[in-house]
Amino acid sequence: MTIYGVKSKSEILVSILNSLEKNAGITAVYPGSIARAFAEAFSSEVSDLYEAFRFTVSQSNLTTASGRNLDLIGDLYGISRKSVTNFVAQERQTFNVEFFLLKPHSATVTIPKDTLVYNDVSNFATKQYSFKVNSDIIITPGSTKSYGIVEPNFTDNAYVAPRNTLTRHNFIAPPTVTVYCNNPKEVYSNITSESDDNYRRRILASMKTRLPGTAESVRFAALAVKGVRDVKIRQASYGIGSCDIIVVPEVSSAVKGLAENIIVAVENSKPVGVRINVRIAEKISIGIGATITLPVGNSETIVAGIRNQANLFVKRYLNSLSIGDSVSLSEIERQIKLSSDIIRSVTFSSLTADGRELPLKDFASDSVTQYFTAGNVNISSVIIGAASY
Repeated sequence: MTIYGVKSKSEILVSILNSLEKNAGITAVYPGSIARAFAEAFSSEVSDLYEAFRFTVSQSNLTTASGRNLDLIGDLYGISRKSVTNFVAQERQTFNVEFFLLKPHSATVTIPKDTLVYNDVSNFATKQYSFKVNSDIIITPGSTKSYGIVEPNFTDNAYVAPRNTLTRHNFIAPPTVTVYCNNPKEVYSNITSESDDNYRRRILASMKTRLPGTAESVRFAALAVKGVRDVKIRQASYGIGSCDIIVVPEVSSAVKGLAENIIVAVENSKPVGVRINVRIAEKISIGIGATITLPVGNSETIVAGIRNQANLFVKRYLNSLSIGDSVSLSEIERQIKLSSDIIRSVTFSSLTADGRELPLKDFASDSVTQYFTAGNVNISSVIIGAASY
């Protein structure tokens, strides 16, 4: 959200100095002067005031609010944040923090368990929240990054760390080394709560679904049911006066009672006289076989960790697909390389759907009732010498 009329700290300082010279005849405004010291003190406080204004406005706007502030906006529309299944909660927590260097270091850099990571409050003195690393994170020689998990170091549920906001830490790096951190995805104080993005979409959709009987109102009533990840509406599935609600569950093994809960949830949204059929979408397990090329000089423990990390990145991508999405080999390759900058290349050896061999190219389903999920992902590795790449 754009806020007009907001000045930066440097703009405020220039304005104060110009005013002192114009209105008070003070020309000694060079660095170190008394007038400059007072001007810098005032500009800092006024800058914080602007930032407080910016923060307040952003947290009162539906498109930019987060955490508890978004909950309060949702309450105005009668939409409550739902909880997610334990499977999704664990999935969203995986690799939620990244520690990185700007250039490779000759020795291993280990960020120990219980290192604290914070949101940046250097520009505006809002409350600072800390998150704790739950196990050692190791940046290997020749690499510049490694992923791990941070958990909230506080007990209230008021703060969700948006992406790219956890940029401070208390780790003391080795001499000549500067270690940075960031969170590539949201970090939740309560990992079983619905994400801000999903919750925001449901609030926005509620404005369109106040009038019952529309496809949007039926779909978002179904989406509010716990255990539902996505919903597609197929109209006139059995002719005029019928429709299918095709449901992608959060966990395919926990669908007992899900259809009945959805029928109850959409009762007040469906048109009178329309037959609603709830169908659980068919899961297609995608298997991937790939070989990653790594440089010489890494221990078997490090190599195994890289393979495991690449495996998890691929599974996370496949598990994010829904009805109508296709499997992209280029995206899988990107996810594998994203998992570690030590990986030099990726070669695919197999692609399967429910055990059936497929050509090594992007794959999409012809059915509107199928979705893809991660099956057997097998990442192997080969080591090449420094002169080979």
